Amino acid sequence: MAFLESPRFPDNIAFGATVGPAYMTVVTPVYSGRESRAIAWTQPRCHFEVGRRLMSVADTAAIDAFFRVVKGRAHGFRIKDWTDYSVTTANGVIASTVTPGVFQLCKAYVSGVLSELRTITKPVVGTAQLFRNAASVTAGGGAGQYSLDTTTGLVTFGADASQNITGFTPGAVTVLSFGAALTGAAVGKYVGVSGVSGTLGTTLNGKLWQITAVGTNQITIAANTTGNTGSGGAAKLYPQSSDVLTWAGQFDVPVRFDIDEMKKQIVERSGSNGELLVDWGSVPIIEIRV
Repeated sequence: MAFLESPRFPDNIAFGATVGPAYMTVVTPVYSGRESRAIAWTQPRCHFEVGRRLMSVADTAAIDAFFRVVKGRAHGFRIKDWTDYSVTTANGVIASTVTPGVFQLCKAYVSGVLSELRTITKPVVGTAQLFRNAASVTAGGGAGQYSLDTTTGLVTFGADASQNITGFTPGAVTVLSFGAALTGAAVGKYVGVSGVSGTLGTTLNGKLWQITAVGTNQITIAANTTGNTGSGGAAKLYPQSSDVLTWAGQFDVPVRFDIDEMKKQIVERSGSNGELLVDWGSVPIIEIRV
């Protein structure tokens, strides 16, 4: 089982698909006629139906070849949902993750005061533009720049500022000391810590910590490190929750065929050249979690 980033399902065949999101809700009725409803999935899975129509010989050959190379239900692939394949800065959201500096592309769906955030894992290569507080962000590895993994939709921001840690004062809160001030550090902001050795590293590494105090070449973070020891590492500032991170671009849906057997039948010839028209049975495709 694998996910094939390329080729994408043929766009011209996807264009005629019947498609829509599907949820799973567990409904339990009781004798009074009332019922309880439990939401099993926080996000829906899109269902596509690309069969049940006449196709040309060329389209028939394309879908037949595609079905063979992905081996029915075995391998996942990308498909374009022509009814919903793009975002603008109005609904393209970049959400934080638990990993410092790493964010996830999302799309917001809003109805009145309610909204749902859809995780976008398959942005289309070369289409994404990122913005921070309405200013365009440059792709790259430098401070404030970003890199995008188009196979996961994860965005990694370069740190706005960084300082190597020269000392620790462990306790109910933890003081980090530097050789120079950590530029931009302020009470209420969050700082990422990495590369610390010992039990201090076990507690601090790979997490975001809120700054509770700022001193001369020092910051205090809300981390209980009582009894911990260690050394080294660095503290880094990344985009904060107060920053508005948005994006614009296109995305695909990760899917697989929901059948292992495909059936087709020649039903007629068309036009003066007698081109064959092929009738396809049900060809369901379903979104997968990746």
